[in-house]
Amino acid sequence: MNTPRELVGLRSLDQELRGVLFLPQASQPTPVVILCHGAGEFKENYFDLAERLAESGIASFAFDFHGHGESAGHRFHVKMAEWVPDVQSAIGFLSQHPKIDSQRIGAFGLSSGGTAILETAALDSRLKALVVLDGTVRNSLPLPLTLFMKLLIALGQVKKFFTGKDLLLPLAKLSGGIHLCSDPEVDARIQADPRAQAAFGAFPFPGGAEAFFVDTIERVPAINAPTLVIWGEEDELDPTETARMLHAALTCKKKLEIVAGNGHAGHLDRHRDKVFALTREWVLQNLGKAQPAPDAGAGRQHGIQDNRGADSAATGIPREVGVALAAS
Repeated sequence: MNTPRELVGLRSLDQELRGVLFLPQASQPTPVVILCHGAGEFKENYFDLAERLAESGIASFAFDFHGHGESAGHRFHVKMAEWVPDVQSAIGFLSQHPKIDSQRIGAFGLSSGGTAILETAALDSRLKALVVLDGTVRNSLPLPLTLFMKLLIALGQVKKFFTGKDLLLPLAKLSGGIHLCSDPEVDARIQADPRAQAAFGAFPFPGGAEAFFVDTIERVPAINAPTLVIWGEEDELDPTETARMLHAALTCKKKLEIVAGNGHAGHLDRHRDKVFALTREWVLQNLGKAQPAPDAGAGRQHGIQDNRGADSAATGIPREVGVALAAS
């Protein structure tokens, strides 16, 4: 399927983020899912999921968080004080889009992207459904690795104090060969991707500390949006115990799915179709779908519209500015 796309530039914390909006043809405004990548990742890893959702009449907005992909910001920093406003900026943009139903906005997030959508939903009721894939909600590292990572963070803080710069370290080597996917071919392809090598070959400390150390699980009881928790049974970064703890902590409508044979990056792994199907079913159940357009495709090209840098007079869509997350 070749879903029509719009290239989008939007503002968050006075910096530009880049994204792609996938718009299925429909006769009325459609529900939409914001697709949120993990630490060191990028929006393109979610295009296949976006296409799958479009087949069911669901729009998707895949974007790069601060410091990742094509977006501005300190490279590969993972800070919820930036990522939550990024999600809110995406919500604001989509709420004003003429082809999107502003009352049916959901979000999907992997790992730290899962952290971001949970933190956002805990304080922003505009998100109406969530899918969390192996989300980072607590420190689940073994004690020796926890102490090692804390040491790296401390060293990074010292360097930043004296130089203003992060300590950049080859996290892929220091992690001892942890696999993101259980499928060895998929895992090797991820590790060989130059974009992944750039991130994990020079990972920033302390800038990337929140990829590992968060306490999001303490705030998830405030979430009202129906939440699906999907977890890879073979996740080497975060055990299924975390999935069960997260599911237990949620007080909203919720569901837990453990996918056998998948690792941490289930949207890319051997059973990604299962992840896609579960996501689709949850979104349809909780957001619904738009009515298809009559004579869909007739006289219309399935191309890419570039709205990056366009002003509101040209597109009718204001460029949104994200709301800063209040310090607690």
